[in-house]
Amino acid sequence: MNRGVTLPRWARAADYVSLIFVLIGLTIAASGGFRVRVGDWRFALTSPYRVLAWAIAIAVLRHALVRERPVYQHLGSQIRAWAVATPFRAAAATFVGTRPAIFFVGYLAIFLLGWGAGAPPYRDFDNELLNLPLRWDAGWYLQIANPSTGYVYDDKGGAEAQQNIVFWPAYPLAVRIVALLLGNSKGSFLLAGTVVSLAAFVCALIYVFLLARDWLNDEQASLALWLLAAYPFALFFGAIYTESLFLLGVIGAFYHFTKQQFGRAAFWGLVVGLTRVNGALLSIPLSILAVSAWLPAVLIGSSGARAEWNPRLSNDRRALTRAFAAAAMPVVGLLIYGAAVWRITGDPLAWAKGHAAWGRTYEGLTALVMQQYAMVAGLGLSGYVGAPGYDALNAVGALFAIATVWPVARRIGLAYAVFMLINILPALSSGGLLSAGRFSSVLFPAFVWLADAIPPAQRAGWIASFAVLQAFNAALYYTWRPLF
Repeated sequence: MNRGVTLPRWARAADYVSLIFVLIGLTIAASGGFRVRVGDWRFALTSPYRVLAWAIAIAVLRHALVRERPVYQHLGSQIRAWAVATPFRAAAATFVGTRPAIFFVGYLAIFLLGWGAGAPPYRDFDNELLNLPLRWDAGWYLQIANPSTGYVYDDKGGAEAQQNIVFWPAYPLAVRIVALLLGNSKGSFLLAGTVVSLAAFVCALIYVFLLARDWLNDEQASLALWLLAAYPFALFFGAIYTESLFLLGVIGAFYHFTKQQFGRAAFWGLVVGLTRVNGALLSIPLSILAVSAWLPAVLIGSSGARAEWNPRLSNDRRALTRAFAAAAMPVVGLLIYGAAVWRITGDPLAWAKGHAAWGRTYEGLTALVMQQYAMVAGLGLSGYVGAPGYDALNAVGALFAIATVWPVARRIGLAYAVFMLINILPALSSGGLLSAGRFSSVLFPAFVWLADAIPPAQRAGWIASFAVLQAFNAALYYTWRPLF
């Protein structure tokens, strides 16, 4: 066989589709598949043979039309290349070095520290290991993921009633799909949520490494992964929360946008717009990248991608149009979910009004600063940290994010600094320090800059310090203490 033959794009896609069907068939064979009813529609997939038959049919058709490079050769060589590639190896090492340890600390804390306020508010199993992923907002995401419940809205609940429409659909939809393949049982949803979060995190780490190499060498790019994964609030990348999927979508959109792969950038932008309420704001930094050809060099940063970015876009109106179309996709995601909420509630902005029940009302940054200053002045530093200290922890995350904006703007570029600002400042303005640390965990440009700024002799110390604080936060989170 001629390994130099380039397969048509559709043939490569057919090979991947057939592989996916094989994996789905094997999963159904192990889990038993699912039966589910959605409204008047009934869906069932309990036998692997139909899916495997589709895989065989696609493979046969592909090889009948294109006989060069059979699927076992094409996919085998591609998978081997990915497995030995530096980005995957760096991401895998970071993942294995951080995620299991955080789960173990959380599990151990249950028995050594006990519950934060008596018994946990809810649990599905008697086994605490099985219950471990079921913490805080995970219950809301799993409620939406379950086809028997999904989105529900009580229009008589008033402003004080917490409604699950404030949680956006991309993450629970991904969990639903995986859970159905795993058997559609109560435990399958907990497992699916964890699998989706961890898989998205690994993919996000690969993208961070790839993008970081525009500014850093391979050793520094690996350091950026370790700093991000060891960050004190990175525990949410393994929780049933949107952090992993949001980070994956954001970094995927940035990476493909800078490589002028606008179709892929548009896909990830749409995912971001459907993942979190602030996802639509990603359109702003992407638009800044689109017009970077006309911006002063000082606002672009020292990216090696600048040379390949400017001439093509500045002289190609079609490329510029595609760039702005891709940049608009996060807003499209917002509009899609707004239309869905309108159908459910009769009010396209019900998702925004619902945040008041979680304590998120706009008060401005000045009110936040004055409130925190008054607490420190009245209680003293030790009293502020000890009452009970959750604000102090989240304040550290917020200050870290804000303090790194300027060096990120100088080293990496204006678009990345703007991305950080639009993700941290609106949250502080409308919710104070509530979840500020969690929101700071997805600000990947800060960790890319930090990997460049830390001297080699101090790298291990930074990672260790971050990891110790993350273990402490994990102990709080998994014992039902209100970390955020």
